[in-house]
Amino acid sequence: MRGAALACLVALFALCGTATSAADGTAVVPAGDYLELESVVDGRCQILSEGGKLRVLRNTHPERAVAYRLLRVFAGDHPQGLVTGVAPPGSAVVKLGCTKVDGRVQDWQVQRADFE
Repeated sequence: MRGAALACLVALFALCGTATSAADGTAVVPAGDYLELESVVDGRCQILSEGGKLRVLRNTHPERAVAYRLLRVFAGDHPQGLVTGVAPPGSAVVKLGCTKVDGRVQDWQVQRADFE
């Protein structure tokens, strides 16, 4: 019984791994690994709140668009809503918003990402 449970857990962890294997034996990279969040200098965000920057999402995959769902977090750990969309391929930038609003920190976290 214990061996069967262990084998089941091992199989479950294998299925939940970050990279799977394609039919030809090459590793398949999850869509979320191609999404990058970064903060860039922006005059409007600086005016809104000192030290604020524009938070952008970038898809680094050269050919495939990535559909995403992001969780917006405000003032530490307070979820404020979801943002969905499609990030075009080739490092195109998707503007999300300012990293500071009225002196309080705002950020986004990738919840889900799939290739289009």
